[in-house]
Amino acid sequence: MHAPLHKALFWYINLLIFAVLLHIFTLDTLAAALPTIHRRAPGAPIAALRPRSVGQQNKQECIPLSSLITQIGEQTIWSRQATALFTAPIHGTAIAHIGLYFPLTLLQDPCWAEGTLWSAVAWSTPTGLKSGWIPAAATTFLRPEQAAGWASLDVLDPDLLTFLAPLGSHVGVSLFDVTDQRHYTYQEQQQFLAASSIKVPIMLTFLDMLEHQGREPSDDELALLTSMIENSDNDAASTLYYDETNGADSITRFCQQQGITGLSPSPNAWGYSLITPQAMSDLLTLLQQGKILTAPDRTLALNLMEQVESDQQVGVGDTAPAGTTVAMKNGWVVDGNGLWVMNSSGIVMGQKETYILTIYTQGLASLADEQAIVQHVARTVASLLLPV
Repeated sequence: MHAPLHKALFWYINLLIFAVLLHIFTLDTLAAALPTIHRRAPGAPIAALRPRSVGQQNKQECIPLSSLITQIGEQTIWSRQATALFTAPIHGTAIAHIGLYFPLTLLQDPCWAEGTLWSAVAWSTPTGLKSGWIPAAATTFLRPEQAAGWASLDVLDPDLLTFLAPLGSHVGVSLFDVTDQRHYTYQEQQQFLAASSIKVPIMLTFLDMLEHQGREPSDDELALLTSMIENSDNDAASTLYYDETNGADSITRFCQQQGITGLSPSPNAWGYSLITPQAMSDLLTLLQQGKILTAPDRTLALNLMEQVESDQQVGVGDTAPAGTTVAMKNGWVVDGNGLWVMNSSGIVMGQKETYILTIYTQGLASLADEQAIVQHVARTVASLLLPV
């Protein structure tokens, strides 16, 4: 009576054993083939590569970069987290720092150094090709969708970061190379007093409000906008801020709608609002890329910023090469400790290159010193991205 049951159990156990053996055999075969699979699948993350054994005999050891720099291929990888780029694996010195989605060229297949997988990479800069090492786990073959790459200013120009580093919290910079889709930053998330740079968010908020009302600015309103931006008139700014746009609440709501963080409008004194260099860069990027306001209002805003008075062009404006168009706004004010705050922000448009640069300084006793800092940064960026 129980014979069929025992027979069925016997065949079931044998089938289970066969399945387990087949599974083990398949895993061993795939493990041996993994390097080839990953070389042929550019969408795979490099971090997925793992050794079967750290002590395996056929692992590829890392070789000096000097032997690789002439072997540059066409395989692009991207950073998947913030990391440094090093002169050598394991014990190398950091030579640059990158954030998310920064494009790199793979010089060889990932290699092993003291049990860690490393990639030899090259990256392009305005001054030429650079090379270094990056932990492979910090990279991916998967191309980011419509995402600009992020890096520290030392990737663009190590000397510029050397200039800024002693200044510490006194300066913050955000540069967006629109043409090459790369961000270069230094303390871009630190808040500074906005001074007259807040007049750009006031203008954008006011124009957005009029669009929701279904109308264009009146002659009087256009005169206020012109005086506020081109002449940096404070009375015009106060009228638009307090009487027309409901002040801090309206600007906060507008920024939230646009996904802008880092701007904290002051309800009582617009010039003492707080803003990060990145927040201003993000606003100017939305304006430049046509993602806010209607086309006529965007044209109006940019035209006003392109016509600022000559004494309002220190920094982004007066360092740009001849033949470029600059839409910008500066600001300066004395803080509560009697120290200066000065900033310069703008969209610089050349024939073949467009970039957005915001530079904020604070906490120095001399306005001239802060203007000199801003001019040095702006002039360096212009010389790299818009060489004469």
